Amino acid sequence: MNPQLAVTRSEPSLAAPAGLSVRAVTRADAPTLIALCQEHSDRRALERRPYGPPRADALELMEVLFEPPFGAWAWLAEADGEVIGYASATASFSMLERAYCLQLDDPYVREPWLERGVETALLGQALDAARRFGCLNLQCQSPQWSEAARELEAPLRAVRVEAVRYVVRMEDEIAPV
Repeated sequence: MNPQLAVTRSEPSLAAPAGLSVRAVTRADAPTLIALCQEHSDRRALERRPYGPPRADALELMEVLFEPPFGAWAWLAEADGEVIGYASATASFSMLERAYCLQLDDPYVREPWLERGVETALLGQALDAARRFGCLNLQCQSPQWSEAARELEAPLRAVRVEAVRYVVRMEDEIAPV
């Protein structure tokens, strides 16, 4: 990561966990990733309600992560071999900019490791991926309380764009015909 873009903190309580590592998810990690996704969904249940329930079948998740053409990427954060969080991103395209972008989902970190630099390490993986893929930008939609959102707002990192997000669920009983 470019040292000019690095965000540092002086509070000792925010020190990264000992033995912190972040790595790409493999097919063997799928059960762990699915469990983390469920924890993440449970933690944000009220906020996620308009989106509908997650699919019970992991087929689409497996396809998008591990079958060409790849459309998503995910990373696991571990501290001393214990999985403590994840981040995921999907490929997207902006017609207005005529360019690819990487859409980062809000990272998830388990409670004991919040505010300790784990989200920042996960964000670093997404930034690296966006650069490798030649994306015009990395986009992230995060709740205001998210550490990742605060890190993105650091000077020279990101421009905050206020928007309203609309969600149209596709279940037969509520989708317009």
